[in-house]
Amino acid sequence: MIQSMNRSGIKHEIPEWFFEFHGHRCPASVLGYLAGKYALKILEIDREKDEGTYVFSETGDEHHQGCFDDGVQVATGCTYGKGNYRRLQYGKLTIIVYKPGKGAVRVRVKTEILDELDRFEFFKYRASGVPASQVPKEVVDDVVNYVLSKDYEELFDYEFLKDFNYNPPRKTSTRLVCRVCGEYVFENYIRILNGKMLCPHCYDIEKYRERKMR
Repeated sequence: MIQSMNRSGIKHEIPEWFFEFHGHRCPASVLGYLAGKYALKILEIDREKDEGTYVFSETGDEHHQGCFDDGVQVATGCTYGKGNYRRLQYGKLTIIVYKPGKGAVRVRVKTEILDELDRFEFFKYRASGVPASQVPKEVVDDVVNYVLSKDYEELFDYEFLKDFNYNPPRKTSTRLVCRVCGEYVFENYIRILNGKMLCPHCYDIEKYRERKMR
């Protein structure tokens, strides 16, 4: 656990390996981890080991949002690699966690928490271009411990999404050979051109060549 876990006021535990995986300590990754844990608690489900739970993250690609996503993935077990984690590109520190048979819950970081975080020195370092891994430890601990000192209800708002439904695309382990490059490609990604089965890359090249010859 992180060194400050034994200090008074800390209400949550974060596994040390998570920070090693993420690469640095930061408040957004901790918020993501706690948001994911809270969603599981609300839905009364366990961390996903396979592909039966889905996360739809309302984050985007800018600062802090990727850190938030890493935390959510570690907490929920829903990952990009398993295909049950989607980023919606809304630019919000908010997630929807959906478990068929259990329902869907939307968890968002409270506006007042984000406003309060802005006062911490950590964000002055980040705004000046200092990478998170190079911010002084005491500065990082100050803001991380602030987040860890809050109850779930202080950090997040949530709502159940009663009509939410999601039908995941069919997955396959069948591989076919591209007729141009000769490499295996999974069946769902095969494209057909002039009666030939092609991988997406070769398909794009062949289509480009056809257009140039016209």
